[in-house]
Amino acid sequence: MLLSEPQRALISTIEATHTKIKESEIELETKAQYPEIGSDAAAKKWKQVTLDTSKQNVGSQIAAMNAATAQVVTLTLAQDEVDHHAVGAAITTIGSNLPEMTREVKKIIAFTDDQNMGDKLLDATRHLCKAFSDLLRAAEPESKEPKQSLLNAASRVGDASTQVLATIGEDTAENKELQDLLMSLAKAVANTTAALVLKAKNIASTCDDQQTQNR
Repeated sequence: MLLSEPQRALISTIEATHTKIKESEIELETKAQYPEIGSDAAAKKWKQVTLDTSKQNVGSQIAAMNAATAQVVTLTLAQDEVDHHAVGAAITTIGSNLPEMTREVKKIIAFTDDQNMGDKLLDATRHLCKAFSDLLRAAEPESKEPKQSLLNAASRVGDASTQVLATIGEDTAENKELQDLLMSLAKAVANTTAALVLKAKNIASTCDDQQTQNR
């Protein structure tokens, strides 16, 4: 079957994003190395500020990627005629935020004194990368994957996001609403999908508004 130009462009975007996900997974295999910062009061203060900033950044990046995931599901399932440019834009958001988030996660692991928290965060971040890979496969134009695969992948994105944010204490109300939505998508049956899609549109546009206001 011949693909249209927008479909080919979307496939190219998906392939580029797959590469970024793979690079992020490889990035997680090594620890971030920082010079010894000392243990005096000033050093401890700097370390805490760095940790807090990185945690907030991860929260913002996951919010952006979850909103983009909701848009991918909305656009792919809601219409007979898929807007491939809009799907590509949402996937580009995931591809631009994930490597940044991975770097912040490595920084948190490097600076935290809680080894157990670091291990849990690393595990949850790997699960998130895998969920995004599954999402992209299911979102390919003319994908042979059943629609339920897209919903299941979106649910796993929500689940892994919840794990990451809970581990670093950034599970805010706004993030929780998006994660709950993504996880509920997997349980959607045909007659409720339309209502969920509408909710996804509303939440995604709310997130867009908030991001605009935060600039």
